[in-house]
Amino acid sequence: MNEFERGITPPKPEIEKPKKLTRDEVESRLATGESLENLILTDLDLAGLNFEGKSFRESDIRGMSLYREEQKEDGTLVEIRTNIKGADFTDTTIADMGPEVFFGRVDAGGATFGYTEKLVDRRKRHKESGKAPTAEDTGGLFNFNGSEGNFKKTRWVNADFGGGSGYEAIFPKADLSEATIEESDLTEINLSETNIENIKIIDPVSLFGMKINENQIESVVQAIQLTDQEKQTEFLKEKAEKGSRKALKDYFGIVVVETKD
Repeated sequence: MNEFERGITPPKPEIEKPKKLTRDEVESRLATGESLENLILTDLDLAGLNFEGKSFRESDIRGMSLYREEQKEDGTLVEIRTNIKGADFTDTTIADMGPEVFFGRVDAGGATFGYTEKLVDRRKRHKESGKAPTAEDTGGLFNFNGSEGNFKKTRWVNADFGGGSGYEAIFPKADLSEATIEESDLTEINLSETNIENIKIIDPVSLFGMKINENQIESVVQAIQLTDQEKQTEFLKEKAEKGSRKALKDYFGIVVVETKD
């Protein structure tokens, strides 16, 4: 009888955990074409680097910053922006109750954000376990700052945008036009100062308390796509009977705020 037949579990080999990289090491990886996946990139200032088309899958990017300002000798400020067009941030750890992950003023056109596990399945798993989720397992974009960023044609999947937590993702003056948001929770997220023209919101987990402005009402009505045809028909019926504004409020709990002058 061998060890397995006796029920004795052999010791598992130690798995070497990735160490936190420095900015110089990230630059070296970019220069040599090495992977940026499954790395610890927490609290790094990576502003100004070119990450176009790169994959950050399963990396920990909490507290990472992709924008800064530098002061020249004459006192003028120079913006250091970052190109992440077409980059893949699927299954990255973003949620943080500490420093922001700062994507302000980035060029993120066509990038992908979110998680492979469905948000409803993740929450069910957490509930059944009886344990609070770890930062690596929230499926969340808590403390994601996308202020004034270009997120045109981006894709967001199975993501909790953190609304109501006090650490919600923010997108003031950002461009989310033509973006697709699938099976995500947009509870209490404020998009009233965000360009959401031609956006798609597919099978939202929740839109309760999401804020939009008066000029965005029809864009949001057109954006919402429910694959459950019965629910889609119910919503369109409410729209026909009550008008767009009241249908958004009554069916989804969306809040329409006054447009700032």
